[in-house]
Amino acid sequence: MRAYRSRSLAGPTLAAVLVLASAGLSACGEDDEGALAPDIEAEVPDIRGPEDPDDPYSGLLDEAFAEDLEAYAGQEVTLLADVAEVVSPRVFTVTSPDDAEVGPLLVVATEEAGDVDPEAGQALVVAATPIEAFDAGIVAEELDLDVDTEQLDEWDDQTFLVATVLQPAP
Repeated sequence: MRAYRSRSLAGPTLAAVLVLASAGLSACGEDDEGALAPDIEAEVPDIRGPEDPDDPYSGLLDEAFAEDLEAYAGQEVTLLADVAEVVSPRVFTVTSPDDAEVGPLLVVATEEAGDVDPEAGQALVVAATPIEAFDAGIVAEELDLDVDTEQLDEWDDQTFLVATVLQPAP
């Protein structure tokens, strides 16, 4: 059996790390008129609580998320979105607060999702799981929804969100 010995970051390795780190930091203090503002995403609060693992996506409902929606199927995500149309207090659509090109996304809230009564135009933080292939009859029965399923026929076979937590956006 071969024994491995721990090596410290001494000598040339440490010197190289320090030189590279200081070179990167020295540019921070310079005033460069050609520098672009950083692309900072909106802060989305952790509404699931610290005991829940981080979501694979936590951010704005935007074009990039909408395009990758099916890739998140079955995984919990947290979105900042605007309520578009309210079908019932537990069934509504959301859109992007920043991008009018993003189409509406259907949200079906569980009974435990919270006491939020969504209103069109309201900004919400939604903790949800994308589910593929919406079926109004099955979803209404499984989640005990009091809604006319014919109002939801346009969403058949589309990916939708099952919300477990709803909160007004800060």
